[in-house]
Amino acid sequence: MQWIFDHLQLLFVIAGAVAWWLNQRRQAAQDEDEAPPPHPEATFDDPELAERTRRIREEIQRKIEQRAKGYTQPPPPVLAPPEADGEAPPPVREVVVATAPRAASRGEIQRQAEVLEQQAALAERLREAEAMRTAARKRAAFEAAAAGAAAEEAPAAVSASWSEEVRNPAAMRRAFLLREVLGPPVALRR
Repeated sequence: MQWIFDHLQLLFVIAGAVAWWLNQRRQAAQDEDEAPPPHPEATFDDPELAERTRRIREEIQRKIEQRAKGYTQPPPPVLAPPEADGEAPPPVREVVVATAPRAASRGEIQRQAEVLEQQAALAERLREAEAMRTAARKRAAFEAAAAGAAAEEAPAAVSASWSEEVRNPAAMRRAFLLREVLGPPVALRR
């Protein structure tokens, strides 16, 4: 038992090596078990989902071919900020270029689908940011208008509060105390 406690570091190294070896064997077995599907097309019970998937695949294949040929992508459409009067902007028409289908691996298709989902999420966040910016501008304009109205009323309020403070003995004591603490030292006063 004493030997185990004396060589505890050696036992950890051996246990780590055995765990790594078992993990490698398990991954190799999983790689052998994974067989490619009989056909790359997935079957869907929902016809809308099947049509959407087909359109996404076509768009991904078209983009892959354009990049392979060296074509540049057109810039993404600029989204107009939401209109204040509630009118929706006209729908953006998408131009689809027919291309010959190219055999792409399932991993590439999945990766492209993930990229398209990320782009859609970013577009949604951009719309939200534009709406927040519009609301912030409206709020700033409102606050500026309110501050302008308050500035006109402020001198009367300040003079009224000052005259009240001069007549209040507790306020005068506090003012003298603050002058002593925050003011210049006695030695530097004239």
